[in-house]
This record gives sequence, structure tokens and C-alpha cells, in this order.
Amino acid sequence: MTPVRVRAFWDEEAGVWVAESPDVPGLATEAQDLDGLLLKLRVMVPELLEENGLPLALPLELHLEARQALTPA
Repeated sequence: MTPVRVRAFWDEEAGVWVAESPDVPGLATEAQDLDGLLLKLRVMVPELLEENGLPLALPLELHLEARQALTPA
């Protein structure tokens, strides 16, 4: 099983997590927290892989890399 790589970053200005992936054409989504983002990715990633004619082997292995700049309190 080849893992699907998804990168998430915190958009400070918008106040949301944004996800994109070089492995999933057309993936661009956002959510207020990482749990919400994962819920969206569970639906969107398989749908987009299928729509783009890419192999879809279930269960998918999703590698989520999340980045957020931290500033001292």
C-alpha cells in the first residue's frame, strides 16, 4: 500500500487549517481544527483519486504532515 501524502498548514489570517497534496490532484480544503480536516479528507481523498482515475486501494494509508508557526505567549 502506497501512502497518500497530505500537507496541512495553519493559515493565521483565515484562522483555518489548509490541506493540499501532490498525490491527490484537485485537493484543496480547509477546516477550523485538525479533527475537522481529517473528517473532510476521509471523504475527499478517495473521491478525488477515483475522479482522477488513480488507483484506489482501500484502506488508504494517509500521511498527514501539519505545520504551524508558534510564537511565544
